Amino acid sequence: MSQQASELFDNFQELTPSEFFRKNKQMLGFSGKIRSLTMVFHELITNSFDAAEEAGILPEIKINLQKIDKDHYLLIHSDNGPGIPEEYIMKVYCTMFAGSKFRNIQSRGQQGLGCSGCVLLSQMTTGEPAKAISVYEEGDELKGVKVKFKMDVKKNKGLLLKREEADVKQTGVHLELQFKDVSYSLAEQGAYEYIRRTMMGNPHAKITFKDPTGHKYVFERAADIVPVLPKEVLPHPKGVTSDDLIFMAKHTEKRRFRTLLSSSLSRMSNKRIAEIEEITGIDLNKRPKDMKWDEAEKIVNAFGQMDFMAPPTSGLIPIGSKQVEEGMKAIINPEFISATTRKPVTYRGGVAFIIEAAIAYGGDSGRLVNEQRKSEIMRFANRVPLSFDQGSCAITEALKSIDWKRYGLKDLENNPVTIFVNIISTQVPYLSTGKQSVAPEPEIIHEVRQASMKVARKLQKYIRAKKAAKEEAMRSKIFEDYVPLIIKESAALAEVEAPEYKEVLAKVTRRSLAELLGENPVKIDEIEGELDVSIDETVEKSRPKAEEDVGE
Repeated sequence: MSQQASELFDNFQELTPSEFFRKNKQMLGFSGKIRSLTMVFHELITNSFDAAEEAGILPEIKINLQKIDKDHYLLIHSDNGPGIPEEYIMKVYCTMFAGSKFRNIQSRGQQGLGCSGCVLLSQMTTGEPAKAISVYEEGDELKGVKVKFKMDVKKNKGLLLKREEADVKQTGVHLELQFKDVSYSLAEQGAYEYIRRTMMGNPHAKITFKDPTGHKYVFERAADIVPVLPKEVLPHPKGVTSDDLIFMAKHTEKRRFRTLLSSSLSRMSNKRIAEIEEITGIDLNKRPKDMKWDEAEKIVNAFGQMDFMAPPTSGLIPIGSKQVEEGMKAIINPEFISATTRKPVTYRGGVAFIIEAAIAYGGDSGRLVNEQRKSEIMRFANRVPLSFDQGSCAITEALKSIDWKRYGLKDLENNPVTIFVNIISTQVPYLSTGKQSVAPEPEIIHEVRQASMKVARKLQKYIRAKKAAKEEAMRSKIFEDYVPLIIKESAALAEVEAPEYKEVLAKVTRRSLAELLGENPVKIDEIEGELDVSIDETVEKSRPKAEEDVGE
């Protein structure tokens, strides 16, 4: 017997965000043991950076990861930020989709899921409560509170289990969480590598990390300048939809739609509003709440026909070429490095973004595989490393489309090269809530290619210069090794005293080499170690032929 419609809906339920992500934790990036722990590091470090920078503080983070049992860890995370006022602690750590980042502004986090997601994962895998100490300023007074809490998944809010006063010395947050079914690894996608890459994109920070073996890593800051805070910018007309306009109209206090447009969108002057009225025939003096869907569609279509100035870029703050170079030098100490920052452009017609790229060669560049250096790609979005989903990312697609042989890298995979790419935007087009890969927008792929090829051309010049210097040095070394012998033997055959030749020989060999080296940053002592073997091999190869010639 078939069921009635009412019976089919007996189990109809509503899920809170916490319940949803409890059932779909992979959407937060918590999938796999290594990835889950790395994503926890990502979320906590990101929030600490944002809080410190907004308060004008150079970030300093201490992380202690202790192994309790197999795949069971205690994570202790401390920062020197402004702290969290007591009334907001539960909201920050226990409420999904809550935060201060829901603005059109460049930000590392955009969804209000990070810290609460970490608490949820901890609770799901261990059942243990979270512990936090927050020290913050209230007026002229420094306050501190220590709390123990859990997340009420059904209500999407926190349950305070214990509260007590805490000692106050310096502002900041101290958080303790336990996790099971996670794993610490030194692999490319592990927590250690995430910190290493984070320091390259954030040279103004300092991170001290103690791993489960007790080894302590101190990543010192390479810059002492707090990044300039980005500004909130208004959406560009080319980047809004009909639904956006209807939403604005329903939630505005403006009395006229023309006023709403000029105050809610960038590049919207009275002249543009008059042009919209002319194209659409809509009276924009009407109340916003009276706006109908078909009218919103006409206005958006009119936006597409009009020419607007590019969106303002004051809200985009790149790392800067010099800072990128300093950050990479501090971590990998390359033989050569070059970085560039492109000018702001837009994707989807109205969303501004900036691409930064750098390439490092030699030294500790690349990744070490079986004692051999291989190339590595480091992807960033708003200074945050993207450690996973590399294959589906627009940055990877753009880099793989480049013919690297043109730039002196015949086999990119087997060269000691690190390629760094960072996208800066108020709306990074991530492919998923895990925020680990960038959507393949054509404009983004183009800019990544252009930036990468620019730094690759500089590397090409360096490799050519190094090769030329090596060849020149080899010729000079051959002169130095064999000319004295020829002179002495010739003098002996002529039964005369051998002339003084050292000064002339130095001028002939070293002067030409020094002139070459003056134009290119290759040192003599870096080359000569390679020359002895090369010269010996050359001489050995030439001897049999020389003996045959003499015999004939």
